[in-house]
Amino acid sequence: FPSHDRTEQGFGVAGEVFDNGPHRAQPFIIISDDATDNVFGRAFTVTAEGKAEAGKYGSQVFAGILINPKEASSNGTVAGGTLAPTLTIPINTVGSLLSEGSIIVQLPASANIGDAVYFNDATGVLATTAPGASAPASSTLIKGAYVDRFTRINAGLAVITLAPNSRAAA
Repeated sequence: FPSHDRTEQGFGVAGEVFDNGPHRAQPFIIISDDATDNVFGRAFTVTAEGKAEAGKYGSQVFAGILINPKEASSNGTVAGGTLAPTLTIPINTVGSLLSEGSIIVQLPASANIGDAVYFNDATGVLATTAPGASAPASSTLIKGAYVDRFTRINAGLAVITLAPNSRAAA
């Protein structure tokens, strides 16, 4: 018989759509200033028709969260004849941005079900705050986004849900 249980079992990859419920995603050309910000599971904003960047500068509209890491071409480095894994895509790559539905994301700290979701304006990194609270400086709340499932005591994967109105101005 097992002598202990494993409570930290992984359930997915950041940027994967969690379930087969209703969801909305659109393709965008990713044009962030820094390719290291083009990470699956991060927030992006519209910069021009059909173009988006990680984070938010000025008064741009939330475009969505970068999804479908298994559809992207791997651009990792080759080490010892093996392609290194990566969750980033290069600049000027087409990526799907989810603006409605449930998605697996990486959170930098613990969260509770129902917590509001915000992103860092410079990088698009997601984090959470108590419902009704404001986002910290240099961050933007995602309208209608909340932690839905799989919270943890510390940083790790979680499921957030973006409501149909999340594409509205943040």
